[in-house]
Amino acid sequence: MLMSVAEASAQQLSPKLQYAIGHWQIVNSDGPGGQAEIYLENGRLFGRVTQVRPGRTPHDVCDKCSGEYKNQLILGMVFMRNFHPSGDDWVEGTVVDPENGKEYKGKIWTVGKDSLHLRGFIGFSLLGRTESWVRIP
Repeated sequence: MLMSVAEASAQQLSPKLQYAIGHWQIVNSDGPGGQAEIYLENGRLFGRVTQVRPGRTPHDVCDKCSGEYKNQLILGMVFMRNFHPSGDDWVEGTVVDPENGKEYKGKIWTVGKDSLHLRGFIGFSLLGRTESWVRIP
């Protein structure tokens, strides 16, 4: 029986780390945002926008972003990159916020199977913001 690289890599992860993989409703301080798919690629965690937040259209671009993200469509954007496992957390990745165009360092952890927390920060983890996401069945 053959299995994909993602499946083989996921089998080496603790259940708590595996829980981060899936489809999520983003919830921030303003209420429900867009939706994201979190996936595993070469042992690293990435996230892609699968539905834009209320008030945006599928044709909106990240006009406040810089570099490779500048004027990229928000829908489909890989906004989370290169998180790697450390204990039961995903750490040292980056997150781009399409609302302000800023890139943050990040940490991800799950609480049970259906709740995910993403902490974005600049510099030190103490100086940042945490979002709680809910799994989409």
